[in-house]
Parts: sequence; structure tokens; C-alpha cells
Amino acid sequence: SLSTGSGGGGGVVRMRTGSIGGISVKAPTLDLSGSRRLGKNGTSSNNSPGGGTGGGGGVSQTSTGGMTNNLDASSTKKATVVDINKGDYDHRTALHLAASEGHIDVVKFLCKRGANVNVEDRWGGRPLDDALEKDNKHVAEVLRGHGATSANSNVLKNNFRKSIRSVSKHSSGMESSDEEDENLRVDFSELEMIERIGSGAFGEIYKCRWRGILVAAKCIKASKIQKGWLLKKQVQSRDRLSERMEQIKQASITEEEKELALEDFRKETAIMRRLRHPNIVMMLAYSHTDDVEVMISEICRCSLLDIFRANAINNSHLPKRTQIIYAQQLAAGMNHLHKSRPPIIHRDLKPANLLVDFSGTLKIADFGLAKIRPNPEQNEVEAFQMTGETGSYRFMAPEVFRHEEYSETVDVYSYAMIFYYMLRSIPPWSGLSGVDAATKAAVDGERPLIPRDVDERISTLLKRCWDENPKGRPGFDEIITSLTIYSHDVFHTDTDNPDWEPHESKCMQGGCVIS
Repeated sequence: SLSTGSGGGGGVVRMRTGSIGGISVKAPTLDLSGSRRLGKNGTSSNNSPGGGTGGGGGVSQTSTGGMTNNLDASSTKKATVVDINKGDYDHRTALHLAASEGHIDVVKFLCKRGANVNVEDRWGGRPLDDALEKDNKHVAEVLRGHGATSANSNVLKNNFRKSIRSVSKHSSGMESSDEEDENLRVDFSELEMIERIGSGAFGEIYKCRWRGILVAAKCIKASKIQKGWLLKKQVQSRDRLSERMEQIKQASITEEEKELALEDFRKETAIMRRLRHPNIVMMLAYSHTDDVEVMISEICRCSLLDIFRANAINNSHLPKRTQIIYAQQLAAGMNHLHKSRPPIIHRDLKPANLLVDFSGTLKIADFGLAKIRPNPEQNEVEAFQMTGETGSYRFMAPEVFRHEEYSETVDVYSYAMIFYYMLRSIPPWSGLSGVDAATKAAVDGERPLIPRDVDERISTLLKRCWDENPKGRPGFDEIITSLTIYSHDVFHTDTDNPDWEPHESKCMQGGCVIS
């Protein structure tokens, strides 16, 4: 049966709990790109609930970071076809993703099990189109051998360009148009509010039920939305309702603040509409009508910051293997952003913006400050607009703090600081405020002290990632390769599913943190 996990796995088809879009196969493990591949047994390697709580609502999931090139032949014997052609919210199937990523063994496996080689996604694209677009010639040859044909290229390109134009208009602050995909637009009344699970300076996140699944709904702090949800919630105690209404009134933001928040919110929606990756939180839908702005996404278990705080309370730390797994997954998600066309710079990487789903997969969230860079060769000079939380300073690249010219390498610096936090279980310069920590790095040119017990390979990688010279920092594809080699050498394992330790914290409450 279809495994939904805790969301759509970034909208890609994902192998988990022994199934691939309806095919019972072996559990996933880590491939050479830091992604999941089929494992050595037929059971799931995680202990999370079967369908998770959030779910992509029928989104088939095939891998946590792509698919593998070395599919074990024995998996064919264990496979039981249920619905191999199940697609995600974009109607993209396991075969679409395998063809796009160039994983020929997975393509052969799916074709052998009877996958529809001419199945079309939302834009009319077929698996062969994905293979040809990525120049995966051997995959294309296999698909053609099973009768695959290409869709009408002119129609396909036209549909794709319409989608991109819509995203570009949003990201540049322009009004939405009729070209937007109607499948992503929903009526606010479809949401059933359950409870508030996160709050920030200008926004709040609610756990909601939408079309039969649990989701996270992010909204701007506007009394109209919150009052409406409170009434729908039908709070029995009039005193509690009155008390909450008063809290909303006091917390309401000014019109100027609301406009700024809405601008960031719309940009975030525009960017997230185009992102489909298992290490990026997947947006499922949004509502921009009648002054009700809500973004609906998969719900996750907790944030990385929640885990850090729980560990501090329990005087524990992340297991070394989990540290590397999270570092690999974060690098995989960031690599997808930086390799996008055009590249996307996150600009606000920090533990609070990294969520962990119910299967233990780390996902990048909060794209309110993300920037689409039109030209990969063009740097830009602009003041970095803070989110209102000084924690951002601690993970901020020196050139951003100094308002200098910068590129996507600012994310690599932030990545290094987060990785350091995972290794030490304490934030960089924990004794300093965020601003003082940023000053120490940007003005004094200092970096956190790496303990002697940290492996030299990891230590060297950290130093390269937080290099003062942005051009000296490695790309995320290189980081993935380094960590994969390290993981093979040290842990002698391919799995990327962390063993969860129970924490009496938000981590167990299905909550997440926004900023």
C-alpha cells in the first residue's frame, strides 16, 4: 500500500517501509550522493508510525534524495505490484524521478514491474522527456526499448514556461495571474484548525486537517484568520475564547508590518511552488483570496532546534552517525536549491528553519528570505533584512553581515555553523549574543574552536566551508561527496535513517518552529 510518511517527501516518490508508490520492496539506504537507495532487508529502518501524521495525502514517495544506481536484483523477487504508477501532487511517478535522476537500475526495475512508460505529469511531461532533458542517454535507451515516446515538445515547453513565468512574477513582487496552477489554490474554508504549533514575529503555524490529512498551515498574524479559526474550533469555555481573542488583539501587527510580512510570504510561496525535493519541506497548496493568506505544507515532527534544546535538557547529544546523516541531508537539500535554474539562495539557514519529519528525515523550511538569482555569474549588493530573531546573526556569513557583495556561498558558511552546532551540541560562540558572534566572525575574522576529538576530515571540511574567502568554500555537491566517503569509511553503512532517541520535548509533539 502507499506509504505517505509525514508529507510528500518533498513531492518526490519515495521508497519507505518497504513500498515504492505501491510496490512492496526493500527498505531504503544511502547511496553515493547522500541519498536513499534500497537496503539489505525488506523492512523499514525507522520506527515512526506507519503513515506518519502529516502526510502528503497520497503523495507517493520514492527516495530521500533521489534514487539509486545499484538496485539489488533480489528486490524484484520481493516486489508485489499494487499501484506502481501512483504519482505525487504534480502527477510525477517513480519512473519520472528515476529517469530524471539518471538511475538506470531503478528505471529497469520499474519497467520490468509494468510501470506505464508514457505516463504524463501535470505539465504533460513523460519519463522519456525527463531523461532527454537531463541528457541521460542510457536511461532514454532503456525507456525507448519498453515503448516510451516523448510528449509533444512544444506543448511541454509551453506549459513549463507558463509555470516558471508565474513563479517569477510572484518572486519579483508582482500580482498573481490566471496562469497560476489552480491545483495549488484552495479555499480557506477547507482547513480545519486543530491547534497552534508555532509562532514567530509576524506569522503563526497551525496544525490543520485538510482533505483528510494533517498539514501545517502558515498564516500572517491577522485577526481575521485567527478569529475565524477560533470560532471554527468552537472552544467550549467562553472565558478561554475571550482570553485568546484578547491575546490576538494585543499581538496584532501594524499595517506596515503586515505589508512587509505579506511581501515575504508571497515570495516564499512563489519559491516553494517550484521546489520538489525530499530534503525540502513541500508546499501542498495556498490561499491568497479575500485577504486570507495561508500556505499549506506537510507537517513535520519538530525542528532541529527543538532537538538541540531537548538534548540540552537531557544532557545528551546527537549520535555521531546521526550528525553525519543530518549533514548529508541538509547538503542534499541545499545542493538542489543551488543547482536550480535559476539558483536559489536560502539566506537564513539556522536550526529553527530545519525540520525533521516522522521518519527522521531532515527538511529545509522557511523561504521567506530566499532569493532567486537570475544570473549565476551575477553577484548582488544589498542589506540583509533580518527576520527579527537575533539567532540569524550567529549563522550569518561575514560578507552578509558587512553588507558586501555575496553569492550562494553564504549558505555554505551557515551550513558550517549548523554542522558545528551538531558536532558540539552547543551553538557557535554560545557565550555571546548573536550580534557579538557575527561581529567576532565578520570583524575579528575568528571562527569557533573545533575540538581535537573531531575527525580531521570533518575538521578540514568545516574550515573550508567557513572560509573567509567565499570563493574558497566548496559547493554542496562536493560536500555530499566528502561526507559520503567519510560515512562509508567510518560507519561501514549506507543507511541514512537516524535512530531516534525519545525526548520529552516538542520533538514528540509534532510541533515545529518558525521565525
